[in-house]
Amino acid sequence: MKIVGRRDKKRQSERRGRYSDELRTELNTSFTRGSTLSAMRPVEREKSDRQKEHDLRAWRQKLSGILVIVASVCGLGLLALMQFSGSFSDVITNVSNLENSDNYTKIINEYLAKNPFERFEFARRNDNLTNYIAEQAPEIKMVDIKQSGMLLGKVQLDFREPVAMWVVSGAVSYVDADGVVFTHNYFAEPTVTITDNSGASIDSNAVASSRFLRFIGQVTAELKKSNNDVEKVVIPAGAIRYVEFYLTERKYPFKAQIDRDALGQAVDIANMVKYLDTNKIIPQYVDSRIAGKSYWK
Repeated sequence: MKIVGRRDKKRQSERRGRYSDELRTELNTSFTRGSTLSAMRPVEREKSDRQKEHDLRAWRQKLSGILVIVASVCGLGLLALMQFSGSFSDVITNVSNLENSDNYTKIINEYLAKNPFERFEFARRNDNLTNYIAEQAPEIKMVDIKQSGMLLGKVQLDFREPVAMWVVSGAVSYVDADGVVFTHNYFAEPTVTITDNSGASIDSNAVASSRFLRFIGQVTAELKKSNNDVEKVVIPAGAIRYVEFYLTERKYPFKAQIDRDALGQAVDIANMVKYLDTNKIIPQYVDSRIAGKSYWK
């Protein structure tokens, strides 16, 4: 029995040994399996490359957006510079004998100094510019500034052409077809002269001159459209509100009321000319001061 017991112990010992060997083998196998974690590293590197590619693509998109913004800003800046008039390279006019053009550009610069944003063509108010200059130089009818290059502009000045002139106390005043009175004339002297026989004082002439001249200029221009050229205009003695128009080749005057509309007054005079010529009437004078009721003597 003792021998059997020993054998059993030996067998148990062998079994324990095999069990230990199996356990060690299993542990070694488990450790070997654990070592397969190193096989995950290539997968991690692959994900990292994808992430890098994604980040690179995003960075390229951001860079493209920045370049587009920079290009747009540069384009707008260049466009703004092309429409900015920092100085004037030339002055273009409708007259051939302009003197002291610097005086007019000085007035323009004064206006632009008060309205600096209007140095840009897209922001300029030409009507306001013209009105500002006309207040100081009424002989100017229109002002326009056009670009001639980067930061450079050229000025277009249109001057008024007179249709009649009036000399008062040695001072010459002109009036154009719009009835605007001015003193500087760059055109030929008008053939229509105004003779003042009213006997009014110099001061009252100065006050009333623009009123008379405005009316005379507008009527003269309208009569010319109907081929009735005015030769001279006379303000009769004691007259306050009317003048006498003398047409070319007619020795008798047409009396006109300055309080009336200039166009209507001119139409009445033109109609009377047709009536007198048709009926071969040569009057001493024609009174057209009342609208639609002209008469002659």
